[in-house]
Amino acid sequence: MTEAVLERGQLKKELYTFLIITFAATYILQLGIYTIAGPLSYTSPLWGVALSASMFLPAIVAIFCMAYFKSHALTTETKIIFTFFLVYVVLFLFESFFPPIIGSIMDKPLLSGIVGVLGILTLIVLNLKKKWRNGLKLSKLYFGKNIKYYIFLPLIFSAILILTPILYYISGLGSPATEFNLYMFFNTWIPSLILFFFILWPSYFGEEYGWRFYLQDRLFPLLGGYKGVLMLGIIWGLWHSVLIVLGHNYPGYPILGNVLMILYCIVLGTIFSYAVLKTGSIWIAVILHLINNKTAPVATSFIANSDNLILGSVIGIAILAVFVLVLLKSKVWKMINLAVNEK
Repeated sequence: MTEAVLERGQLKKELYTFLIITFAATYILQLGIYTIAGPLSYTSPLWGVALSASMFLPAIVAIFCMAYFKSHALTTETKIIFTFFLVYVVLFLFESFFPPIIGSIMDKPLLSGIVGVLGILTLIVLNLKKKWRNGLKLSKLYFGKNIKYYIFLPLIFSAILILTPILYYISGLGSPATEFNLYMFFNTWIPSLILFFFILWPSYFGEEYGWRFYLQDRLFPLLGGYKGVLMLGIIWGLWHSVLIVLGHNYPGYPILGNVLMILYCIVLGTIFSYAVLKTGSIWIAVILHLINNKTAPVATSFIANSDNLILGSVIGIAILAVFVLVLLKSKVWKMINLAVNEK
């Protein structure tokens, strides 16, 4: 048996272990909460904990797999960041179900928020010294290369997410919950992104570290860039399937909603994967995920929300797909395919 085959065999073992545990834990958690608390409700403390825990699970499982399979990426520096993440998870879930220990900030538990801020500050410090930065490189926890992508990718992505509801408003396909006011939109949106990055980064890290680091680094060497990113998007979409059936994102559309979620995860995942491939860092994906999740609520208030959930989703996916087609022309995907073919 060749070294290449052994490597592929190990990759498959790690990949399947991660997927089985992640999907089983997620589905059991969500169905268990449904059995106890009933239909999905955003005002239910139990469902609040379940939704938050679901976002944390991929990274938690990735960390477990890295420890179980004795990953070389588990350096001292990496363990420090993981510790902040795991402490945050415990505190956040506790404070989401019980009264916050020392109060709240913008309806978010303050103590876990402080841990989040300390985690980011520690990350910045660890990226200042070359030795420490190298300790974060294998785990993709350093800020990476091609720093310019931290500027123009979020800007382009944000522009698309903002122009889409503007299109709804201009075409009459949607209306704002309050009033059309771009000044209020940006005045609310920009500060919230900055604040939430510091105090809520573990929520987005929870998904991105599982999907764009652990799974991506095992799928792509096995399938190549194009097939790998497609499969990653499908897997990510299917991971949401129980929540979609229960009424999350697409209430009343359990089947069509899942189809749209998978398509959305494919286009969104391609953008995130491209960003990680170009920078070598997971943090760009965390930032993009934050922008994706926090733009729509503010846009709904001050720009527009589609009056037709399905049509609005299709339009949004189609617009993002145009951007994805441009990104797919990059040589970065072909380089992965070439590496796979050489094995």
